[in-house]
Amino acid sequence: MLAEKNRFHENMPSLLRYARALCVLVFLAPGARAAAQQPETPSATPPPANRPVKSPGNAEWAANADLARQKAAAKHELVYYEFATAKCDDCRRMQALLYPAFDFEALLIGMVPVRVALDSEEGKRLAARYAIEEAPSVLITTPEGRLVFLMRGFKDATDFYQHVHSDMRAYREFAKRIAAQDVATLPAEEAYSTGRMLFGRYDYAEARPRLKRASVAPDAKPAIREAALEGLAAAEMELQNPAQARKTIDQLIGATKNAETKERAELFRAQIPLSENKPAEALALYKKFEKDHPNSKYLDKVRVFIARLQPVETPK
Repeated sequence: MLAEKNRFHENMPSLLRYARALCVLVFLAPGARAAAQQPETPSATPPPANRPVKSPGNAEWAANADLARQKAAAKHELVYYEFATAKCDDCRRMQALLYPAFDFEALLIGMVPVRVALDSEEGKRLAARYAIEEAPSVLITTPEGRLVFLMRGFKDATDFYQHVHSDMRAYREFAKRIAAQDVATLPAEEAYSTGRMLFGRYDYAEARPRLKRASVAPDAKPAIREAALEGLAAAEMELQNPAQARKTIDQLIGATKNAETKERAELFRAQIPLSENKPAEALALYKKFEKDHPNSKYLDKVRVFIARLQPVETPK
């Protein structure tokens, strides 16, 4: 802009994350992100004193995250990410407790492990995708990025193994269920349920066809159909297809008779231009929302966007 400086350009990354977070959290509430459970698992056992340990878990650790994903894909294995920082005392404590144990060596069977500096470029990208804000953290995914396990922070070895073994078992059952589905014939509720769970596991590519199916299935009730459209638009945005997301959310806005759903859909529609670097269009949509819904519970958040998107005159 020639005569103006727009706050949007200064704050675009954080503003877009904030907008997406608002829409995604509404879709996933109350808590569809994969949650850890608490089974009975043996505590970590130390190895014999004479057992040679050539590397953590006696495994071959990849040099970087991209290489880890490539190796895992080639071997049909999972990726084990360990996030740390240079000055993280808990990272060293975690490593001292996990690395020498037989349990850790057994855990890494069928995985390609990699250490990632949380403050590196690849660390920041992964942290943004999986909402990781602290070190140490441990993330296990498929090579394509579907979440299997995530622990932010570290308490003790027993707690770690309880959670990881529980989530691994739950994931295997979930993966079998997904693999057995014929998406084109799924009942609406099953299509929506598994699509929502896949979205919660950050697998937007597999979530999309199931949410699409739920939105058009002959047995879909209005509530399921509308929730599926809302989730479908969110998945399309995560897959960087804003044009299709716009069509989907416009379909929901035109069809719903539920005031709450319409407000959420209009908020989602307003955030699409943010991903396309069109601040003026986003600002117009947020202002329209403010005018059309003066009593909305989202109004305070909308006004935050309006304030940040308002152009500021440069001093003459």
